Amino acid sequence: MRKAHGLRIAVALAAFTMLGTACQGAAGGVASKKAATNYPEKQITLINAYSPGGGTDIMFRNVDAVSQKIKAFPQSFIIETKTGGNGSVGKAAGINARPDGYTLTVADDGNIYGDLGGEQPFGYNDMTFIARLVTDYNMVVVRNESPFTTWKEMADAAKTKPKALSVAGTNIGSTDQIQLVQISKVAGLEFTYAPFNSGGDVSTNLLGGHVDAAMANPSEVWEQMRAGRVRALAITAPERLKDLPDVPTLKEQGVDFTAAQFRGIAGPKGLPAEIVQTLEAGFKKVSDSPEWKAEYLDKFQQVNGFMGSAEFAKYMDEQYKINETLFRELGLYNKK
Repeated sequence: MRKAHGLRIAVALAAFTMLGTACQGAAGGVASKKAATNYPEKQITLINAYSPGGGTDIMFRNVDAVSQKIKAFPQSFIIETKTGGNGSVGKAAGINARPDGYTLTVADDGNIYGDLGGEQPFGYNDMTFIARLVTDYNMVVVRNESPFTTWKEMADAAKTKPKALSVAGTNIGSTDQIQLVQISKVAGLEFTYAPFNSGGDVSTNLLGGHVDAAMANPSEVWEQMRAGRVRALAITAPERLKDLPDVPTLKEQGVDFTAAQFRGIAGPKGLPAEIVQTLEAGFKKVSDSPEWKAEYLDKFQQVNGFMGSAEFAKYMDEQYKINETLFRELGLYNKK
């Protein structure tokens, strides 16, 4: 009887121990979920892969400003600039960061162009796409003292002297160069492309008269246009922008070409789904706010192009396929 009684006690103790372990495991699961729910508990760093004052820098700073106003995220963002390699240095820093959601960077056309052109040490999709925020158009701009007051005048001069006119843009293999090549092909023109390290360098050389024209998006030259230092001859949009009614499209001037570029936010591969969802929701809140429209989209002539994580990833795959064909046709394909 004593042996049976002892056996019952041992079984009871074992069961109690297993129950305690199970409870601890459940508590751990709750703690893990709580930790994910509490994200972010500190500031998130946004790595600007391009120059200060460029389109990405402007977007990130407005994300931060609007987010603080509407409390989309509990803390302000840290904007950190890491330039080089046509954006690949800063993006690589974001890609190689710890996948905890506290270091993010930009994802844009450059991911695809750099991959296809063999100019970056990572693939276009070697990151977690979180949210596409805006689409943007390029303009052909000249300084106010330029003899060209219309696109036709500039095109006629280019026909008379092929490659004599220089058009500035950022880096080799950038959106600026690719779009200029496409415009030249459609219009039957030849320009000399002048690459510079940053949008700031492009503006400096344009205003200094060192180049004849430049490719630039509205956010980069808006203030200079308002000050009367720069004028736009054409824009790659399908129709004139509401706030730039005096800038004609290339299409209405006989060049059958439209193109939009985009900017979004991405992080390292392997970001937990809960963190991606939190980030996506926060950036969606920013994108949907009246403050974002008034203080960023309207002010800098941007177009709201929000996409969530899954849609953004699909879009990147589609754009890669489209541009792979284009790069092969233009002789720019150099994927390693």
